[in-house]
Amino acid sequence: MYNLDIDEIRELANSIGSSTSDLDEQFERLNSALYKKFGVILPKGLKRASYEKFMDIVSSPLIYERTVNSILKRKIKEGETNIKLKNPRALYRIGILGFREPIKLNLMVEGNVGNFFASGCNFIGTWTVHGHAENGLADKGYSGKIIVDGFATELAAQNNQATDFSLGVDILVRKGCMERAMGQARGGSLITFGAGYNSGLYMSGGILVNLGHVGQSFGPGMVGGLIYSMNGTTPGEGATIQKINNFDYTTIFQVLKKFEKELNIEGLNNFSSKNPILWITNDGKMERYDFREYIKIVSILDSSSKE
Repeated sequence: MYNLDIDEIRELANSIGSSTSDLDEQFERLNSALYKKFGVILPKGLKRASYEKFMDIVSSPLIYERTVNSILKRKIKEGETNIKLKNPRALYRIGILGFREPIKLNLMVEGNVGNFFASGCNFIGTWTVHGHAENGLADKGYSGKIIVDGFATELAAQNNQATDFSLGVDILVRKGCMERAMGQARGGSLITFGAGYNSGLYMSGGILVNLGHVGQSFGPGMVGGLIYSMNGTTPGEGATIQKINNFDYTTIFQVLKKFEKELNIEGLNNFSSKNPILWITNDGKMERYDFREYIKIVSILDSSSKE
């Protein structure tokens, strides 16, 4: 496993910043040091962007974002399939790699990640965040499996994709999502232990399984996709409630099966309308889930939903 401690990059930049205040010299010396230590070179346009936005080079988040992603891409091209990131400190836009074809990569992140972690991701493997994730988790993701041990704030799994060559990202958020989870999703799935206001906003595909606290106005404007949540969840404008049927038990089974090991699910193989009870362990606590207490939320336009 390759270990990348982002604090090493910060220390490198800070040491250069403490020895010279000239921005051009800072950028050149930083680029030289990054190439020597990590084998990556930052584009010159990043110097101007950092100055215009942050009035600095060595403390610019743009520098750290690009450096981390460049190192990841280099190690992946060299054949590395297991990487650990340490001390992200809510750094934005890391894990944005831009590979057109799926890459094989297991990524472990020790700490909180900032906005748009794993945006546009396209991978085979599991990415685990031992912390929280901010807005736009896996925005426009194409493929992969992501686990967040903490919370995810707004727009988790936004624009989750389904195309001719992808099915979308499958995501587990252990402590719950805030507003607009699976907003504008086209594919993939999200299991969350709590979802906030307007989750499922404008969904056209994909599956949201909410196993925690219930939010209000689920699925406003949705034209496709499926939302499963406990009784008491209210649909938004353009969405409606249906009872769970045999087809839905099969669908929920398929989503939960992807995280059966991580959630230590008992009773899943016999799960059906006749055996609707599961025992699920999350965050170290096993709880009983009776899916007779759950409802399905779909678009009022989706005449293909089975009763």
